[in-house]
Order: sequence, then C-alpha cells, then structure tokens
Amino acid sequence: MNSVIYVSNSRNSKIAGKSQVDTTYASIKGSCPNSCPIKNNGCYAQLGPTGIHVARIDKVGKDLSALQVARDEAKAIDSAYNGGPVPTGRMMRLHAAGDSRTIKGTRLIANAISRWKKRGGGDTWNYTHAWRTVPRKEWKNVSVLASISFVSEVAEAKKQGYAPAIMVPEHPSDKAYTLKGSKIKWIPCPAQTKDEVACTDCKLCMNADRLFREGFGIAFAVHGIMQNSVKRHLLVLK
Repeated sequence: MNSVIYVSNSRNSKIAGKSQVDTTYASIKGSCPNSCPIKNNGCYAQLGPTGIHVARIDKVGKDLSALQVARDEAKAIDSAYNGGPVPTGRMMRLHAAGDSRTIKGTRLIANAISRWKKRGGGDTWNYTHAWRTVPRKEWKNVSVLASISFVSEVAEAKKQGYAPAIMVPEHPSDKAYTLKGSKIKWIPCPAQTKDEVACTDCKLCMNADRLFREGFGIAFAVHGIMQNSVKRHLLVLK
C-alpha cells in the first residue's frame, strides 16, 4: 500500500456525468498545505465513505514528505492501465483528495499527466491550496484553479497565474455574480445550480486558463454533512 489511490472510471456522480473520468486520491496529511482552512476541519475528502479510504492512505502518507507523496502519485498515473493505452479522451480529476505543495513534486505529477495524455487521456483538472508556493506554470497542461479563502487573495492568485475558486455559504444567484471586495465575476458551480450536470458535462474547471484570461472565478456553496459548521467557519473568515 502507498500514499495514493488511482481510480479508473469513478462512480462519483458529482464528477462523472455522461462521460467517464478517472481520479486520484493522495494522502491529505502528506500532501496538503497547512494553509488550507478546512484541512482536518471539515474537508469533504476526510468525511463519509471517501474519508475511510483517505484515512487508509494517510496512515502511510503521514510519515512521508510531500515530494514522496508526489512520487507515489506520478507512479500511480504511469501505472494506470498497466502502463498501456488510456481509454481515448478519458478525463482525469486529480486530487479528489490531496494536493501538491512543492514545485518539484508538481513537476513530477504534471510530467506523468503529459505521458498519460500521450497514451490517450483527455482533459485533466484540479484545485490547489498551494498556489502561493507553486506557480500555475508548473502544472503545464493540467487545468488548475487556486483555492482561496478570501476575495482579497484574488490578486495574489492571479499574479501566480491562477483563476480562483472560492467557497461561499450559499449562492446569491444561479447566474454569475460579484462578491464584495472582488472585481471579478464568480460563476456558481453548475453542478450545484443545474439539474443533472456533473463536472464532465460542465467542463468550466477544465478551462482554467480561459477563466483567468476573461476575469472569472468559480464559486462553490458548502454542502454535505459538515455544511453548517463549515458555513460558520466561512462567516468567521470574512
């Protein structure tokens, strides 16, 4: 057992809609930066059925460096489908759990994704709390958004090359809206505001560089079993 799980054809209905998608789950303890406000404090990946699997890989990852976890992830991606062809156009959601907080580790993962795409893989997307230490350019052809906690962090994230993603207590509208203190337009996650729309149907987050160029960010309303406590946390962060 290592610190990363690779899942082919995820059954996560929020992620996988009409198209199939693969996912990776990396040790949160070994890979996520402590700057993440919900690490060990309401993180969705640490709760429910997913939390059972994350706890398993965390037993390994807690004793590893972020670089070692990244090596495990790169190896898992290279080993998918026994190193052979990837189903043509198969999408990839990196880090359904976990992150990459070092430049060297991010390069290892990004290079593995480049090889995975050459084997037939398609769009790959991700969110990172490590945007301060890992510039957008290091992710190469992975579409990645900066997970921010405050709208005041938008400018800093953009300097690093990222379009931002933020959690809000609730969406004020099902159309793009503004948030106080931010000049950009926030698009409410369509998987939350529209019926029967999953990530692979929407694909907005698979076009992070376009969002960056056009001045948009993605907003996610908190949900799940820790919804109320996370909402209270977000109100404190304001």
